[in-house]
Amino acid sequence: MLASPPMEVEGVPQSFLDGLDRVNKKAIRNEDKCPICGERFLDDPYPLVVRLPCHDKHWFDLECVGPWLRLSGTCPLDRKKLGGKREVWVEKKDEEEEEEEFDGDYA
Repeated sequence: MLASPPMEVEGVPQSFLDGLDRVNKKAIRNEDKCPICGERFLDDPYPLVVRLPCHDKHWFDLECVGPWLRLSGTCPLDRKKLGGKREVWVEKKDEEEEEEEFDGDYA
């Protein structure tokens, strides 16, 4: 008997992948490599390395981790659930400060 494919996947939306923090090439050491494919990041002249929000050093090639996250929604290393809402801190300004910043000039 054939098993039915799942109707829904638990993965993250494309918008989550688009919002992942990119790792600056200058921060990557020569020996750093993707835990999925095993390739050194700097072997690619234009590496697209992303940092997962579960841990500061969970770095992956976006091409490797993207399909995984779209299907499972968890970090491949520690299996923490990803894709939840990220908290963003916004500093509130006084109304007077906002009015002073806008002078009506368009550059």
